[in-house]
Amino acid sequence: MGPEAFPTWNVIDKEYLLKIMACQRSWTRLSSIWLLILGLFVLKETQAAHHRHMGQFTAVGTYNSLLELSVISFMDDIPVGSYNNIYKQINIKIPWIFKALGADYLTKRDHLLVDHEQHFRWIIQFLSKNDTNPNRNHTVQLLADCEIDNDIKVKSHVHLIWDGVEYYRIDEEVGQWENLKPETNQYQHTLASPYWTDLRKRFMSEYCVDLLRKIVGYSSLRDNVPPEVTVSRHVNPEDRIILSCTATGFYPRSILLQWKKNGELGVWGKETSSGILPNMDSTFYLCLTLELPPEDSGTGYTCVVEHTELKTPTVYPVPEKPTLEKPWVLTLSIMLIVILLMSCVGAFILWKKKSSVNVMRER
Repeated sequence: MGPEAFPTWNVIDKEYLLKIMACQRSWTRLSSIWLLILGLFVLKETQAAHHRHMGQFTAVGTYNSLLELSVISFMDDIPVGSYNNIYKQINIKIPWIFKALGADYLTKRDHLLVDHEQHFRWIIQFLSKNDTNPNRNHTVQLLADCEIDNDIKVKSHVHLIWDGVEYYRIDEEVGQWENLKPETNQYQHTLASPYWTDLRKRFMSEYCVDLLRKIVGYSSLRDNVPPEVTVSRHVNPEDRIILSCTATGFYPRSILLQWKKNGELGVWGKETSSGILPNMDSTFYLCLTLELPPEDSGTGYTCVVEHTELKTPTVYPVPEKPTLEKPWVLTLSIMLIVILLMSCVGAFILWKKKSSVNVMRER
């Protein structure tokens, strides 16, 4: 049976091929759009992170005058700007922030800081009104911090400190001042008044949150760095096993360390955390220790570390044997002992020589 018996096949083949080609073109366009959307999503997820802004205001003065007002602004624990009323000029420590904020924004902030001088002058007068010596110097500090996650405000607090003692603090989400010194309870109604409430809310919104969004939305304050992780095992004097997981040199600050046993999370012993601490290079450090009960042999444990630069949770196994001191520490200790012994021997020989000389002179 030849091809002429099926005269419509060639037409069907052509139509079929045209449909396939059209589907392929549509699929290519759809794939490109999907990849673009996915790329934008990944970019957004990469740029979006947890950020923190803290403003530290310190005013020194007497009942009659304001001597000095200084302001330091930290973002993600990095100092980004400062102000002092003596020079009346905002000092920006990272040059590109000028571009991120613009001249108009900085001018408005400059006027706002000048207004704050009057506010702090009033606060010092108000808190020192019962002082018998009107010329005594006092220090009032206002610490304001806010945090955003994926550009959404998640936390904000204000702390009022008088002469080194914290009097009041407020969680903006709760909206009520907490009195930490019962003898200063008479000031709480003033802080909660409509005037100061409105001023606090506007300040936290415009200065703390908006400023943070503008800067971190423009550029990263510094390059992200993954943590360097070390896991060790030691035995304490009570013959209990101590596991340590140390992460250092990482940025940004947010990190999570967890202990797993045989792949399972749980409460396996007494956990102790150093808390996230700053390093000298603006990176961070965290150490998590686990003291196991006497009956636990310490096998099957891992430290799981989560950080934005690790992309996925990373598992670090605990050594099966106690961790030895680093070789250089042992070498240095031996060298110090040898130097000390040689010094003692040298001093003894010198003493013997002097003694011999003295004996010869006496003869």
